[in-house]
Amino acid sequence: MTQIIETIGRSAILAAASNYQSVAEAVMELVDNAFDKRYGRRLTICISVNKSRDHLEVLDCGGEGMNAAGLQEWIRWGEGPEHHAQDIGQYRIGGKLAAVYLAEELEVVSRKSGEQEAWKFHDPRWGSRTDALTSSRIDEVDMSSMRWPTRAPQEGEGFTRVTLRGLKDHRYEVSILKQRLATTYRALIQDNACEIMVDKDVVTPFEIPWSSSVEMKEVVRTQVHKGVYVLGRIGAIDRDRLPEARGVRLRAGVRTEFNGRMITEGEEFGHNLAGKGNLQRVYGEIAISGEALKPNQLKNGWPYDNIAWKALADCIHDEMQPVVTALARISEAQQVSRDERKRANNASRRVADALRRLRSSIQHGGASPSGLTDNVAPGGRRPPMPRENDRTAPDSETNETRKRRHVQNPTPPPEDPVGRLLRRADAMPKVDLDRLGDQTPRTQRRDEDDGTQTIVINIDYPLYQSMGDKEDYVFESLVAHFVQQEAVSTAEANTLFDQIIWLDKEGGR
Repeated sequence: MTQIIETIGRSAILAAASNYQSVAEAVMELVDNAFDKRYGRRLTICISVNKSRDHLEVLDCGGEGMNAAGLQEWIRWGEGPEHHAQDIGQYRIGGKLAAVYLAEELEVVSRKSGEQEAWKFHDPRWGSRTDALTSSRIDEVDMSSMRWPTRAPQEGEGFTRVTLRGLKDHRYEVSILKQRLATTYRALIQDNACEIMVDKDVVTPFEIPWSSSVEMKEVVRTQVHKGVYVLGRIGAIDRDRLPEARGVRLRAGVRTEFNGRMITEGEEFGHNLAGKGNLQRVYGEIAISGEALKPNQLKNGWPYDNIAWKALADCIHDEMQPVVTALARISEAQQVSRDERKRANNASRRVADALRRLRSSIQHGGASPSGLTDNVAPGGRRPPMPRENDRTAPDSETNETRKRRHVQNPTPPPEDPVGRLLRRADAMPKVDLDRLGDQTPRTQRRDEDDGTQTIVINIDYPLYQSMGDKEDYVFESLVAHFVQQEAVSTAEANTLFDQIIWLDKEGGR
């Protein structure tokens, strides 16, 4: 008889790390580790990202922390203390795998709550080493010699600081990271279980723009399968109140949470919501608990062929039905005619034309609303400035200096509100008409699956029904939508609105 000993090659670990899809997804694995060592305490989590200095750090204070023995257990793949049902992580590999994805060099410094000694593990080849770690040192560190760029742990407070250097070639976008943290840990931040900071900026929980046009359906705590419970709510959202920022997008459907952490969003539970107009407003959030149903290792999905999930899906499908029916009834009350859609497209072209006229007026020194300047070039950009050694008079320019001057790139488009408004002239969103109910605003923004946006005109709005020229109504609604989004004050919005309307009339309307 031959004895077989199972081993896991570290090359398999390097391959598994490639399953992460973003820096934010990997950083959140390190944050999850902190919550699993929280044991009911309030956490402070400080994240700093500096790609130019080749440095990323995640510090959590207030949890259990680790001593030398705990740090030794953490290093072992898939081993360590048994996880509890209330833990976010369940497989004992996530944080370590995320460090492989993010960087070449790993350093962990930790102290167990109530103890004085802090301990350090360091591996300069963590992210690329293919041979197993056979010998390593866990050294005691002098706390007084350590630098704390964000927050120093208090006396006797448990903490863990993960520092990554030799960052791998990923996109490190801090704004998207903040948005993902605000959405993923929304419930935990709201419950005051933690405070999360990124580069010293406090992350506030993402606010879901619930709409009052459809009655909210509360999902009371229900056992859907042996050992599996759900709790939450389902309603309609006002997409027009979603903030304009990178990474901000709500998929129609239900977001699922496990122990306070978001796992998925856009779960339809048997309802067909994609591209269904008003049904894109269906939104819900449910918390799933229990030992019989756990998310996958990357925490971005569930075992969908699990019997417990099937029972849960049947339950939530029924809970969603009243909201889906109410929104579908609004949409199906009356179909939008072909002639109405044609007028809406004409109105969109008129808005773009009026914005081009406004831009041209500003460029040629015409009157400009508050906040606009005379040196704005097409697309909201300032014209390129000549270099110091390139200020040759036009009539004495050489071919070489003229060539250098013309190949200069313009400055980036300004991020101020007026710059964004002027760029609408060349990138108008799609326009659609829909019946959204007479209690819903006249316009609404809808995010499409391909990443584009559609401005939906609510033809149930009382003014639409009373105005004779529907095209004029759609035109004014689009103008009002854009200036209210981009203007920084009511006075500026009114000035911009009046000027765009005037330019449209001046153009032949």
